[in-house]
Amino acid sequence: MALPLEPYLGLVKARRLMGSVRVLALRDLGRLPVDREWIDVRRGDEVSLPLWLALELSRKGYVELREGGLKDTELHRYHLLERGSKGGKLAEIREDVYLVAGLALGRLYREGSGESLVRADRMRSVLANLLDMRLGKLVNAVVSVGDKQPSEVTSVLEEMLLFKFLRKALEVWRSSVLGYAELWPR
Repeated sequence: MALPLEPYLGLVKARRLMGSVRVLALRDLGRLPVDREWIDVRRGDEVSLPLWLALELSRKGYVELREGGLKDTELHRYHLLERGSKGGKLAEIREDVYLVAGLALGRLYREGSGESLVRADRMRSVLANLLDMRLGKLVNAVVSVGDKQPSEVTSVLEEMLLFKFLRKALEVWRSSVLGYAELWPR
């Protein structure tokens, strides 16, 4: 039985991209959907836009993202918190950490300077280590926490989804292995 995780992760990504982010207009943009209405956005205006639109406009140099960034020092702090958390519990990290880490990495790689590329490589390494530590704790939680809800284990949506899929995979595996006993007639 295949567990279709990718479509669900796609939905999580879509949800994140629909979230709102503050931007500073660097040029006159005309009429845009802002806070559920259409308004004229002029150079110098600070408005909330859906993340997908803000990213596209930012790539073209029309806006500057004003919030939601993740500095490499914050990622290092999360890494240290995770390493120091006791009893196999997941440390508390911001709910959108994977999105903002990815955006920060992309920004550093796009800058292209030697310094930014070195910072990006270090940040990617720290993120990979953080992912590995959290994955190990999630697997342990699936095996040991019983009937806890995913939201009781983590606040990160991607991890809640993974927790559910790991739990289901473990249930299928256990059922299959214990099903071998049914092969012998009684």
